[in-house]
Amino acid sequence: MELFGIGICALCAAIFGTLLKRSNREYALLITTLAAVLILSHVAEQAAPYLSQLGSLEAAGEIGGECLSVMLKAVGITIAGQTAASLCKDAGEATLAFLVETAAKVCVLATAFPIVLKIFDLIGEIMRV
Repeated sequence: MELFGIGICALCAAIFGTLLKRSNREYALLITTLAAVLILSHVAEQAAPYLSQLGSLEAAGEIGGECLSVMLKAVGITIAGQTAASLCKDAGEATLAFLVETAAKVCVLATAFPIVLKIFDLIGEIMRV
C-alpha cells in the first residue's frame, strides 16, 4: 500500500482543516470527513485482492469458514466505528464519540455471538464425555 501517499494526503487535510477551523469549523469538519472517506476507499480498494483471496481459501475449505467471516466483519465494524468516533471528537462531540465506540463494540459482540455459542456447545459436549 502507498502509505507515504496516504500519510501526505492525511497531513494536507489536517493542515488545511486546522487553518480553516479558525474561520469556519463546519468546513474544516467537512474536509476532514472527505479526506477520511477518500483514504478509507483507497485502502479498501487496495485490500480487495487480499480479501478475495481469503474468500477463495474459505470456499476451498482450507481455513475456517465462519470464523474468517466473523473476523472480517469485526474488523470492518471496528474501523467504521473508530472513524466515526474520531470524526465526532473532531466536531467537539465527545459524548457522541463514546456512544459510537460503544455501539461498535456491541455490534462486534453481536457478530461474534454465534461463534461464542458454538464454543459453549463444544465445551458442553467435552464436559459430558
